[in-house]
Amino acid sequence: DAREMVLFLIGGLELIVNLLKSTNNEVLTSIGAVVSKLAKDKEILGVLTDLGVVPLLAELTNTLYFPYSFFRNQLIRIILMVKNLFLFSSLQTDNRLRCNLAEAIGHCCMWSTNRASFGEFGAIGHLVRYLKSKDRSVLLSAAMALYQLSKEPNNIITMHEEGVVQVS
Repeated sequence: DAREMVLFLIGGLELIVNLLKSTNNEVLTSIGAVVSKLAKDKEILGVLTDLGVVPLLAELTNTLYFPYSFFRNQLIRIILMVKNLFLFSSLQTDNRLRCNLAEAIGHCCMWSTNRASFGEFGAIGHLVRYLKSKDRSVLLSAAMALYQLSKEPNNIITMHEEGVVQVS
């Protein structure tokens, strides 16, 4: 009976991690929030880490603008490339997704090597850019994530290189 419960739990967590590969904005927003809540439990966080949640979260931070659908984003990129225009400011951002991703990353940092892994996967520079947001919840979540990531010495170097601390 305990074995079945464990297999059921792992299967559910595997589904959650796989949903981070979705191209649907609402799915990513919701799953980011779910991962953020689940990652507060150390044992669950260990399983999520083993299932590859870190590189998926890091990759999602790389998206400057979170479109309503993957195809819409690709179409806009093609149009902009063809016209050679860089009108990125007109694209829709999704602050809820950024907030949930940053919060999930912050909580996932509680597992042994995840802080270093997020740094290696390039999430820090993108989180630093979140600090330019006008949305208070994005700022709070990004600051929390960067604080957790700063407990890894190599990440501090990256943060300085990315300009998180202004030197006069």
